[in-house]
Amino acid sequence: MMENLFKVRLLAVLLVFCTLMSASAFGQTRGSLSGLISDANGGALSGAKIIAKHVTTSEDFTTSTDAQGAFIFPSVPLGQFTITIEATGFKRTQAENIIVEVGTPAKITVTLEVGGVSEAVVISGDVQEVINTTNATLTNVINTRQVRDLPLLGRNPVDLARLQAGIAVTGTDTRTASVGGLRGSATNVTQDGINAMDNFVKTDSFFALSAPSLDSVSEFSVTTGTVGSDAGRGMAQVKMVTKSGSNDFHGRMFYQHRNDALNANTFFNNASSTPRTLLRQHFFGFNVGGPVWLPKKVFGPAGYDGRNKSFWFFSYEAFRENFQATRNRTVLSPEARQGIFRYTGSNGQVQSVNLLAIGNVKALNAISGAQLNAMPAFNNTLVGDGLNTVGYRYNVLGADPNDKYVGRFDQQLLENSKIGSHKLEFVYNRTNTILRPDTFNALEAPFTGGVNAYQFSARTLTTAAIQSTFGSRMTNEVRVGHQRAPVQFLREDGLPTHIPYFLTLFSVSNFDNQFMGQGRNTMLYQYIDNFSLTSGSHTMRMGADIQSVTAITFNDAGVIQTITLSPNNAANGTGILAAAFPNLPTGATGTAIVTRAQGVYADIVGLLGSSTKTFNVTSPTSGFVPNATRKRDFKQRQTSLYFQDQWRVKRNFTLNYGMRWEFQGVPYERNGIAIQPSSVAGLFGISGLNNLFKPGTLSGTAPTSLEFVNGKTGKKLYGNDWNNFAPFIGIAYSPNVEHGPLSWIFGKEGKSSIRAGYSISYLQDGFTVVSNALGTGTTNPGLIQSAASNTPTGVLTAAGISLTTPTFKIPITDAENILINTNNGLWTFDPNLRTPYVQQWSFGIEREIANNTALEVRYVGNHAIKVFRAVDFNEVNIFENGFLNEFLGAQKNLAINGGTSFAPGAAGTVALPTLSTLFAGLTAGNGFGSSTFITQLNNNNVGAMAFNLANLATYRANRANLTPNFFLANPNANFARLLTNNSFSTYHSLQAEIRKRMAKGLQLQANYTFSKALTDSEGSQSTLETFRTYRNLRLDKHRANFDQTHRFITNFIYELPFGPGRRWLNGGFAPLRKVAEGWQLGAIINAQTGSPIFITSGRSTINQFAGTIGAQFVGSDFNTFKNAAGIHKTAAGVFYFDPSLLNITTNATTGQLTGATLKSGLLAAPAPGSFGNFPRNSFNGPGFTQVDFSLNKRTRFYEKADFELKVNFINAFNHANFVFGSLNFDAANFGRINTTRGSGSTAREINFIASINF
Repeated sequence: MMENLFKVRLLAVLLVFCTLMSASAFGQTRGSLSGLISDANGGALSGAKIIAKHVTTSEDFTTSTDAQGAFIFPSVPLGQFTITIEATGFKRTQAENIIVEVGTPAKITVTLEVGGVSEAVVISGDVQEVINTTNATLTNVINTRQVRDLPLLGRNPVDLARLQAGIAVTGTDTRTASVGGLRGSATNVTQDGINAMDNFVKTDSFFALSAPSLDSVSEFSVTTGTVGSDAGRGMAQVKMVTKSGSNDFHGRMFYQHRNDALNANTFFNNASSTPRTLLRQHFFGFNVGGPVWLPKKVFGPAGYDGRNKSFWFFSYEAFRENFQATRNRTVLSPEARQGIFRYTGSNGQVQSVNLLAIGNVKALNAISGAQLNAMPAFNNTLVGDGLNTVGYRYNVLGADPNDKYVGRFDQQLLENSKIGSHKLEFVYNRTNTILRPDTFNALEAPFTGGVNAYQFSARTLTTAAIQSTFGSRMTNEVRVGHQRAPVQFLREDGLPTHIPYFLTLFSVSNFDNQFMGQGRNTMLYQYIDNFSLTSGSHTMRMGADIQSVTAITFNDAGVIQTITLSPNNAANGTGILAAAFPNLPTGATGTAIVTRAQGVYADIVGLLGSSTKTFNVTSPTSGFVPNATRKRDFKQRQTSLYFQDQWRVKRNFTLNYGMRWEFQGVPYERNGIAIQPSSVAGLFGISGLNNLFKPGTLSGTAPTSLEFVNGKTGKKLYGNDWNNFAPFIGIAYSPNVEHGPLSWIFGKEGKSSIRAGYSISYLQDGFTVVSNALGTGTTNPGLIQSAASNTPTGVLTAAGISLTTPTFKIPITDAENILINTNNGLWTFDPNLRTPYVQQWSFGIEREIANNTALEVRYVGNHAIKVFRAVDFNEVNIFENGFLNEFLGAQKNLAINGGTSFAPGAAGTVALPTLSTLFAGLTAGNGFGSSTFITQLNNNNVGAMAFNLANLATYRANRANLTPNFFLANPNANFARLLTNNSFSTYHSLQAEIRKRMAKGLQLQANYTFSKALTDSEGSQSTLETFRTYRNLRLDKHRANFDQTHRFITNFIYELPFGPGRRWLNGGFAPLRKVAEGWQLGAIINAQTGSPIFITSGRSTINQFAGTIGAQFVGSDFNTFKNAAGIHKTAAGVFYFDPSLLNITTNATTGQLTGATLKSGLLAAPAPGSFGNFPRNSFNGPGFTQVDFSLNKRTRFYEKADFELKVNFINAFNHANFVFGSLNFDAANFGRINTTRGSGSTAREINFIASINF
């Protein structure tokens, strides 16, 4: 108790200190500007006056150089600056076009000329360093020109993050990319300094809930390694900045259109003569900004001129698309609706029988009949049997409008006052999206006129900040933010409590839309306090960042009773027998006809099959409440503190060091509606803690109790992790080698930079890591329960079937839960769970190779430690209990018995004591003649067979004759999962990059990455990925699924040299100049290797987990497949392996492919009890190459206004990028390729944007 009190007091002291004088990542929304000033002899010039003036707002900053001739403005607004330098005995020098960008330091190097201050020298551009001589952090900026002018399929600027080295992208899907070989949860995305991530489902690296737009984002930076102490909650950092107003009015109106008429068809659509997919999308909007200006002629005394003081910006963007989705529902034919069932008899003629005459119930049901007759008449026979069940095909019409609003206001509150200069910044983002009806998730009404469900979201991100400057040495920023991100899937009629029940029909599509509402609302409050102090050669930053994240979820699933009609309820028979069907074909055909007739009969007479209803609790003491939603209210608090010093040891050597402390509070359910096993030992049940694969060792306690946690219980999911200290150290050294053999490598000071650094970053996961483990579905059941009737009698009535509200019981045991549902299991948390972190390091050399052009070569690596991974301890045992040998004996018996039974007794068969015990008293279909078990024997699936025997209720009574933990450590649980820190990853890469700032009409960035990422788990929403086997954890180490060996990507913007001010056609005939002016080319060129491939067996030869069991080499080896890999186009189709390894079958008439299987004798299923030896992720699948172009034409029609037409050519050369198909060695289409990769479009797409800019 005293220890916890001390920690709370310590945290409070630290927070107060950092609130008073702290800094947290000035690079979030502002930048730094520094420089070195020298005299004509290269000596440091101290005491020079430096004035930095922002070009568009006229805001200025003043300081002076120190003894090393250096100066720094640690926090200035982004944009273009003019720097004025004044020193006694030297000419007044003005450096223009100095650009400050988000997240990257801007630095100038200026040599003053001897002369009087009254003499002026103006220089431009070249004084700003193109290399980083300030720190070791690996950051690049996607600037305004790139955001505006590069080709993009959509309008999300974050898609351009893929332009950076060290980012592995599958195709062009930037959202799910991996940075530095890490999971998506390792990326932190902010907009205007505030968390813009999806904090509930945090699995995508580059997804922003704020829905940024091309016309509202000014620029953004991407950090991919060696992160400084001023950034946290991940290693990769994306920092977006919203556009702001200026002293001049600027704006833009635009319209963008996507239309399938402009696009190429996909490769496989062309191959099958399938038309292009319909596409009609419209984007339109405007943005405008400038000074707050209220003319006195109009507003009188209230008039106001806000130039240099007050600025505003507003952006509106809309998306409109009307779509249609084709559906083909199954309905009854007119005859079947009246009880006349038809079929093709053994004589080839259509026979009919009156089901009402031969069945137990003689009348049509009014309630089910009303639904059946409300269904439209059939219009096709593509579904159903064509006589009784037929198709109704129609188009579902819908729309998905999207509206984005962005507003920003900046106000200079005080300027150069005794208490400093103070500026207000306010930004508001809102995005409304709707999909009505939600055909993407098939939530539309089953038939026209029914109840639709739709998807809706109204997301907001609000930021307010006060930025203060105290003299030339101190700056401070207070920033607060709020994020609100509701995502809802709702019925148009709300919670339909007016409906007594939903009806599930047996032979046709349901008339009722049985979807029930669900959704979540994630809210974030964030407070940041920023402070920076410059003292001599030190620029110190220290800071605090406090977040409170809440997620409220709801789910109405199952709360409305569902009644199912069925002929399969033994207590409520149909009376429909085969003898009543004249000329009934024999065998399976006749049986199928009678079965269909029974199903149609159940629907028309309303034959009751079963009923179910879900009940939820509303509080720990409410018990189950009818019609109550499943609501959960999660919360997590986070605090970050840091200190960082940028120490300019020498003019050309800078040392950065710092420390960050991150506290991520334990997530909790605020209302206490959460249950957990009483202890981790409870996962192991009767076996005892960590006693795996020890049948007969019964040192544990059973059953395991599930109890309330959180809320008023005071019980946390796991303990707080207080010691999350993250050090950072980095150097930047600019050699001064003007002569000698190394001069061409390093050059003089400021022409090259050697950078190296090491840092630690802690990772932040979303709420889904814990939300699925607190009592939902089959996981820790007890808070949700269904009442059911499985043997009702009679027919459907308006009163339905009466169900009793279940008895609520917490604590409840796993032994009780397994009796309710054999799929029920346990999930809890390691009580010592720690915050995952990444160690990262880099070393590189940058060199200016031409004016405004730099080359950088660097090594970048990282190691993620204590990464979250949920694992299942209930691995089925087949070794220590002797079951493997029994399985082998059963296979032998099956062969002797002709494949129909594996029973002992016949000559040559062997005794099967365990199976005989488990099958005692059961029918052959559940025992030695079970078709399921025979299939598992034929496929070597010993693990699956053992797990079925261990878990299915059929064998529960006979399992009592074996030791309780014969198969599973905890026989009372289907699974026993624990969230641990047992995952890791490593990453090594060589990265090379060329960057050229916009100069002489060309901006260029090109980079190459050679890398390798290793891990034991790629992660998921719940982080569940059990080990291949607990017998050897090292088997899980493999190349990550997102590993990318080689990746090259380049982008450029080139202003064509035509028109006024250009090389050609710069004069002469005015109309010709208009035609020639303003042409520009943009491009993104991408080439990369494919994702790793692992040929699997699909077998469970070790345990119940089949996903990572490889195939077994028999008549081949690894080189057989590696050498055969590649794109092979044939008349029958496209394959990834040499067709000589495949058995390819085609339709004799059409020539179309009907099957492709691997030839026998190459790969096989592993033997029972063994892993296959095909190495996991051992070679790459199909690579990816794509060239995107944009062509811009700007035509000026007024002094400050122009018309712009931009045409985007996505996948300009229509290159088909193939995706590997089935990876299972005995799949029916092994090695066949039938899809192509892209993002939104896999073939060439042409779209255009027309705009007026002023």
